[in-house]
Amino acid sequence: MRISLDDAAWTSPWRSRSTAEKSLVCVGLLLVAATTTSLVVAGLVGSSAVGLAVAARVPVRTWLGAMLGPFVFIVIGAVTIAITFGPGDLVSWGPLGVDEGSASRAALVAARALAATSATVLLAATTPMVDLLAGLRRARVPEVAIDIAAVTYRLIFSLLDAAGAISAAQAGRLGYANGRAARRSVGLLAASVLVRAWERARRLEEGLVGRGGVGAVPLVPARAVSTPFVVVGGALVLSLGALSVRAGLA
Repeated sequence: MRISLDDAAWTSPWRSRSTAEKSLVCVGLLLVAATTTSLVVAGLVGSSAVGLAVAARVPVRTWLGAMLGPFVFIVIGAVTIAITFGPGDLVSWGPLGVDEGSASRAALVAARALAATSATVLLAATTPMVDLLAGLRRARVPEVAIDIAAVTYRLIFSLLDAAGAISAAQAGRLGYANGRAARRSVGLLAASVLVRAWERARRLEEGLVGRGGVGAVPLVPARAVSTPFVVVGGALVLSLGALSVRAGLA
């Protein structure tokens, strides 16, 4: 099994760009989205991230697939914010309701979360994990944090391969022939993957203790930073930040 987001990062035209310049833009957009109190600014941040994804030629299917999971959680969270106890000005369902204030708060939270998620997905879809780990090492991030990220990244693919092999074997034995068999197969699959994850995590921990760290993460050479890209990206982030501040003072 493969992760399309990781595949997109390795084949992205932005793969050759410096991790620092991409992080400047994506993290800048993320910070503006997380701190703004304006629905318009949050929408502009999200639109900017989508526009940059189009410029980076991120596949539409990959982008939508990466955004689907977070979108579901964001919608659930926004609904819980919008619904209040007592009669609402907009909608009422017995003891529950939606008033104008709760609806506006829910919309703002959803817009900010979607914008921040878009900025994160943009970085993930254009920068392979090995580049990010190398960038973190150059930024003098504690080695223990890099070790944990590297081990987690490796373990994800290992478990995906195991899950794919088990699922294929179950399908070959008609494990998904009907609803009852499918539910039983899914339960056995989850239990087997959980046991394998526990066992492999234990062995990885023992190996790390013996080696004193991962030590095998390739240090990708630092790429030259593109001044025009930094200027344009920085201007975009600063402009959105200024709009956010102005909207907050208005």
